[in-house]
Order: sequence, then structure tokens, then C-alpha cells
Amino acid sequence: MPSFSHRTALLLIVGISHCLATELEDLAGGVIDWIRSKPGGNVNEKVEVRRLDPADETSPLGVFAKADLEAKEMIMQVPRECYIEVFHNAKEIELEGMEDSMQALYDNLCLLAEKTSKEMRRGEESEFAPYVKYLNQQNRNQIPAVWSKEGKDMLRDLLPEDSDGVDWISDNFQKCSGVNLDDPFEEHVIALTKQRGFDSAMIPLYDFVNHDNGQINTENTSFSSKSGIEVRASKPIKAGEEIFASYDRCLDCSDVSYYWGTPEILRDFGFVERYPRRFVESDEDIWFEIWEGPGGEKEVRWDDYGLTDEEIIYYRSYGYLNGSPDEGIEYMKEELQRINALPPNKISDCPANMPTNECMTILQYKEAVT
Repeated sequence: MPSFSHRTALLLIVGISHCLATELEDLAGGVIDWIRSKPGGNVNEKVEVRRLDPADETSPLGVFAKADLEAKEMIMQVPRECYIEVFHNAKEIELEGMEDSMQALYDNLCLLAEKTSKEMRRGEESEFAPYVKYLNQQNRNQIPAVWSKEGKDMLRDLLPEDSDGVDWISDNFQKCSGVNLDDPFEEHVIALTKQRGFDSAMIPLYDFVNHDNGQINTENTSFSSKSGIEVRASKPIKAGEEIFASYDRCLDCSDVSYYWGTPEILRDFGFVERYPRRFVESDEDIWFEIWEGPGGEKEVRWDDYGLTDEEIIYYRSYGYLNGSPDEGIEYMKEELQRINALPPNKISDCPANMPTNECMTILQYKEAVT
């Protein structure tokens, strides 16, 4: 009987990984073809979905220009027919009452997760089959709420005391009747809808566009438009350049950037954003961004940066901009001292059974906040 060598096993694993990597890109292509087949659906032929690093089969996907795009040129039109959505039953989110708005957000997410879970289980039988086939291939444990216990514990220590960056699922979904938190698949779907969803909708292909507030090169119509969403180039995009949007400075984002920053990007999407990075601690009247210049120099911008006197008066009328750069400095010093005293400082500081991607993300977060 032929022996099964370690080399044979390695080649088999590599072969399987290559097939899975290729399959994911093929599934993304299937989503594009499906959108184009729908009335009102369109995807520019100059656009493709591919790995950020084509040579690395584990590299995430992104949307890229295959040829030069002019400013205002259409990138994609995704009709409402392609959405997995719960608009009819969704609660309106009012930003004036933060506690009520967050409850409405989680109630809507509960509804969306329930519907998305059903469609993902239907697979080929779903009316959204090309999209749910892609969703069903997404890795689990991408965001901190569904990390390993070791990863959760280490990140929780680094986050501010009142942060929900790790425990928002367990804290807010116990009463979500449409999903079962004891089912790992359904917990995964909650995380997936938070990571890829838009309040009350999952929007195929648009959710492939990556976030970078320093390189935004798109603009779009409202995702709640009856005709769906249209995404255009906001400036010329050269062939080979990645297409970026913003997850917190967008048409449908309202004033989210005034209470949402880099830690919240990590909570909801599972990565530490590139510069600019924003940090908000409302209880301490702290809001600032750190921008990086072309030579690597850093600039701190406080919450009134670039605003006119009229805009400052407007935002103060809603309770914003009432602090000053000097307020909260002592809090920031104490937090910096606390975080610097905590692990990790290198990969070997992480527990051996912690997934490497979790350790690397925690290291990136610690670097970002110190």
C-alpha cells in the first residue's frame, strides 16, 4: 500500500488552498454576472475583483480598476432586487438618542441576520444564490466578537473599560428571537451582517469595496434609493488602482464619525484602519484624528479642524465640539500608561493557541493607540 508522506500531505493542503482561493475569486465573478443580468444592474467592464496581493492566495479581495476610470464614471449599479434587506420591518435610527438608536440598530441587525441566515442555508435554492454562495465561503472569526477566547481576553484588556468592542453580540443578542447564539453558524451570520451589511441590507459587490478614509475615490447614491445604489468614481482612477469607499464618512452615515473611530472600525470590520485614524471618548470630551503626511510625519486634527464658524455653532447646538484639546489630557496619559504596560509587544507574547491573525491585529491596534 503506498505511503502517505508529509510532502504528499503538504502538496495536498497547498492544492486545496489554491482551489479555495481561486474559487472565491470565481464566486465574486459570479456575483458580478448576476448583477449584470438584473434590470437596472450594471458593473463597469473596467472593474474587477481580485486579491490585494495577486501573488498571495490568502490576501483579501478588493475592487480594482482594470483600465483608467474618469471622474464621475459609473463603477457599479446594484438594483434593490439584489439586496438581502429588511427595510419594511426596520426601525428608524434616530441619532439624537444614542441608547435608543443603538437598540434600533441591533434590532434591525437581528432581523437582517435572521433573513441572511435563511438565505445562506438555502444556498443554490436561494433567489440570491450567486451572492450567498460567496457569503458561505467567508472565513469565520473575522471580527473580535467571534475570535478565540484568548484573542477576546487580550483585546478586551487593551480597550477602554466601557468598550463593547468584544462583547457586543453576547450583550445585545440574547433577546434576538430570530437567531440562536448557541449555533456557531448563526453567530457567524450575525458577525457577517455587521461586517458586510448596511444597517438593514446586505448589498452584493458594494460590500466588496474596501475602506480607506485617506484614499476615498468613490461617491454614491443612497443605498435606500428605490432603484438601488449607484457608485461612481469621485476622481480619476488609474488602471491597477484599488477602488475605495468610507465606512464612516459616507452619504448614509449621518454624523457617525462624531462618535465612531478606529476602535469601532476594528469592532465592526475586524481590521485596524490605515491613516487617518480617529479616536473618540465622548465622556472625556475627546475627539481627534491622526493624519500621516507623505514623508511619514503625523498631524493631530481636533474636532473643529476645517470647520467654519457657522458649522462650529451648528455642531455645538447638538452637543458636539464642547471640549477643548486640553480637556481629557490626563485621561489620555493614564490610558497610554495602562496600555503600554499590557501585552502583547511581539508575537511571542500571545498564547500559543491564539490564531496568528488575531495576535497580529491586536499588535496593530496597540501600535495605533500608543
